[in-house]
Parts: sequence; structure tokens; C-alpha cells
Amino acid sequence: MTVVQDFITSDGQIIPAQRDYYRILRNKMNHHTGLFNEPEVELLMIDARSEVLELSDEDYDAIYNVVMERFGLSKKLEEEARLRAELVEKERLRKEAELKARAEAIAQAKAEAEAKASAEAALRAQIEEAERLVEEANQRAQAEEEARKQAEEEARQKAQARLRAEEIAQIEEEARLKAEENARIKAEEDARIKAAEEARIKAEEEARLDEENEQRRLEAERLRLKEEQRINEINEAHQKMVDDAIRITEEQKMEEEKRLAQEIEQAQKLANESRRLEEAEAKRIADEQSRIAKEEAAASIAKKEAEDAEEAARLTAEAAEEAANAKIIPDLPPLDE
Repeated sequence: MTVVQDFITSDGQIIPAQRDYYRILRNKMNHHTGLFNEPEVELLMIDARSEVLELSDEDYDAIYNVVMERFGLSKKLEEEARLRAELVEKERLRKEAELKARAEAIAQAKAEAEAKASAEAALRAQIEEAERLVEEANQRAQAEEEARKQAEEEARQKAQARLRAEEIAQIEEEARLKAEENARIKAEEDARIKAAEEARIKAEEEARLDEENEQRRLEAERLRLKEEQRINEINEAHQKMVDDAIRITEEQKMEEEKRLAQEIEQAQKLANESRRLEEAEAKRIADEQSRIAKEEAAASIAKKEAEDAEEAARLTAEAAEEAANAKIIPDLPPLDE
């Protein structure tokens, strides 16, 4: 239809008969359900020509020739396209054949190479496996040798350690026995010194107590003599009163005796009170001296016991230190290289 349109508008004006023919032909082609090949298009053009009687034969022939030329050109182009397609197909088939042959050659070469590589890999794997087995055998032998040497070295070190331990134990036992002997001797000496000191303290305490008892005895004797002197004085006074009473009258004698009796009674009371006070004072002094003596003795004993305990602790510490210092552990012998 484009060819027909170009033809009827080529001179710049459109003939009405040509326009009607174009319209009818386009309508028929729009409603055509078959193929648009040369025979069917020719029938459509003849059918449209029969409906446009005003169209001249010259115009129809010109339009017909233009359309048929287009079909001829189309056939020529189709033929050329077919030939080109045949050439392309032949070239494609040739290239495919070459590619197939090349692929087959490559596949064969690859298969041969793979077979060769597989054989080489199998051989190499066998060689590597043999080398691995040899290496494992060497490693096992080396490990067994090292384990044997290590076991021998450990046994030797254990034997040396056992000997060193026995030597150290013997040295420690000797040091312990020596320390025990020193401690025993020290304890005996301390006990002897302590016994001698206790005996000395006891003797001093007994001497002090004897001296205090002697002082108390002398004080009691002094009080007794004083009391005897007072009694003698009272007796002398009484005798004097008796002598004086002989020289006075009976009444005076009675009064004098009464007075003397009162004086004697008063003197006796005073003497008894004085004696009681003196005895109480003497007893208080004796008790105080005894208490002071006991406290001093207890303090002296406590002080001595504290000093003895401190001295014993010091001696024990010194003995322990001497025993510790006496424990000499020799240096371990060097290990064999």
C-alpha cells in the first residue's frame, strides 16, 4: 500500500479515480485473511479495479506494474537473502565441523593426557606411599630409640635421685640424733642448774624464816621479861602495902587494903590490857612479817620461775637453732651431660 500511495502522489496531485481505487484496495487488504503473496495481491487489485470503473487502464497498468515490480524486487531480495542464508549455513556447518573435529582432537588429546597423567599420578602416588611408609618406619624407629633413651635417662635420674635422697635422709637422721643428744644434755644441765638454784633459794628462804623466827622468839622473850618485871613491881608494891598496913590501924588497914585491892585490880587490868595489846601487836607484827615474807618468797619464786621459763625458752630456741644449723645438706652432684 505504501508503493501505491507513493505512486498516486508522485506528481503532487491525486486523481479522484486513483484515490478511490487506493481506498477500496486498502479496505480489501485490511479485510483479507489470506497470504499477501503475488497471486493473491493481484486478485485483490483486479477485484478493486472492477469496482472503480472511472480508473483508466493506463493508470491501473501503471499501479499494477509498480506493485509487481515491488514483488519482483522482493523476490530478488528474498533470493539473495536465501543465497546468503545458504552461504551462512554452509559456513556455519563448515565451522561446526571444524570445531567438532578440533574438539574431538582436543578431547582425544585430553583423554590421552589424562590417561598419561592418571598413570603418572598413580605411579607418583605409589612412590609417595612407599616413601611415606619408609618415612613412618624411620620415624617409628627414631621414636622408639628416643623413648628407649628417655626411659634409660629417667631410670638413671631416678636412681641418682634415690641415692641423693638416701644420703640426705642419712644426713638428716644424723643431724636429728645429734640435735636430740644436744637437747638432752642441755635439758639435763638446765635441770641440774635449776635444782641447784631451787636448793639455794630454799636454803636462803629457810635461813630467812629461821632468822624471822629467832627475831619473833627474842621479841616474845623481851615481852615475857617485861611482863615478869611488871609483875615483880606489882608484887613489890603489894608487899610494901602489906608492910605499911601493919603500921596503921585496923580501919585504916581495911581502907588501905581496899584501896590497895582496887589499885592492884586496876594495875592487874592495866597489866592484862597492856599484855593483850602487846600480844596483839606482837601477833600483828608477826603476821605482817609472815605475810610479807610469804609474799616476798612467792614473788621471788614467781620471778625465779619466770626467769627459769624465759631461760629455758631461750636455751630451747638456741638448741633448736643449733640443731637447725647443724643440719648440713650437701650440694647435689651435677647431672651427667
